[in-house]
Amino acid sequence: MAAAALVAAREARAQSVSPPIAEYREKAKASFNVTNQSVFPLTVVLQVKGFVVSEDGELRDVPLDTTRVHVKLSVLSFRLQPRQTYTVFYEASADSAPAWFNIWNAITGARTDAGLNVRIELPHVVYLNQRERLQQEDVRLVSAVHRPWDKRVTIEFENVSPRIGRVQSIVVSAPDAKSVEGPAFPLFPNGRRRVVVPWEQPGSPARVEVRFDGFRLATDVIATDTTSVSLPGTAGVNDSSEARSGVGTAGDSSATR
Repeated sequence: MAAAALVAAREARAQSVSPPIAEYREKAKASFNVTNQSVFPLTVVLQVKGFVVSEDGELRDVPLDTTRVHVKLSVLSFRLQPRQTYTVFYEASADSAPAWFNIWNAITGARTDAGLNVRIELPHVVYLNQRERLQQEDVRLVSAVHRPWDKRVTIEFENVSPRIGRVQSIVVSAPDAKSVEGPAFPLFPNGRRRVVVPWEQPGSPARVEVRFDGFRLATDVIATDTTSVSLPGTAGVNDSSEARSGVGTAGDSSATR
């Protein structure tokens, strides 16, 4: 089982979707590339799905709401020769923004040394953002809690608006200690999000600063939790969906928002 997982991971790295994430205002007329770096000819089947993200950053596929979100692909499937890159074109619009969806690329045809078929799914994530940016009054920094027993800081946010926005970075700091930067991720409309940032510096953190596009939120009030029961959290999770093979996509090639 472990050997099969290692082979699947190796094959996932041999294929890629670029960019893995794209952002547009209200509608998109765009493309992405699927690249085969392996020696196998592959078959790629495309499927558009919606998704939801939990407060702890876990992504779950849901059917696309085709009554509101409209996606047109240039192809539904194609063959990908060894060392070849194929460009997929698409058009997307929504009756009301924001909206978001995945274009999943199900890739088959690669084989292990033992002759087992390998199936990999890689996403191209699309956000159709509203025209107006998220504003400072739209976001609440609900809490920041330091748990010294597992060397983590849990930060909770709430978006009280119908707009989507992006946390560009989280910086946790203390005097005479090296600052630690947390992940970037989208903050969805009318929702909450918890993010865990590792804190292995000596002493307690003194400040949390969250950077958005056009404004920042900060707090010097960081509670300390001395209990020893770990709560759910996802350190380092961003909005790039993980490949179904268990290998995460990296990077964020977002367009102008």
